[in-house]
Amino acid sequence: MKLNHEEFDSIISELDKTPLMNHEEIRYMKSAHPQLYSTYSNDEVEGRALFTESGKMYSLRNPELNRKLCDAFDPGNDNVYSIHRLVYGPGGLAKRHKDRFTTYKTVSLLLSGDFSGGEMYINDKKVEMSESSEYVIFDGGRDFHEVKEVISGKREVLIVWFSKKTPGFSLI
Repeated sequence: MKLNHEEFDSIISELDKTPLMNHEEIRYMKSAHPQLYSTYSNDEVEGRALFTESGKMYSLRNPELNRKLCDAFDPGNDNVYSIHRLVYGPGGLAKRHKDRFTTYKTVSLLLSGDFSGGEMYINDKKVEMSESSEYVIFDGGRDFHEVKEVISGKREVLIVWFSKKTPGFSLI
């Protein structure tokens, strides 16, 4: 699946205006999802699945971005749970795993297309994504997923988790 240029540019424009998570939000995410938080600190964590070059965790305090994400990927739901950007450089990968939390929908939106390797698999089936604005929707808590090793370039993705539950921190 692929967003049209207007939708993609609109989401990227709002993302650029969105602050990163504050201390309170990071503390909550670190306690609730240590496997995700560790990808940004490069700490060795048992069971770690993601090996990225860098990552950013965005605050949920931009209602316009949240609305655009819901309109594009989850109409009828207004509960974005997490927005994070992952950059896989050469050697980066995500081991085959299921996410350890209660979201019901995961979106992986490709932000770059200038890389080799880095193929994504969901339930052992290859997902064709090679151009920016292409995306896949799946249930990250139920579906096994992985990203094969990036050979060259940078594979940059925006990951959005949707939940029926409200996050454990204030959005304001």
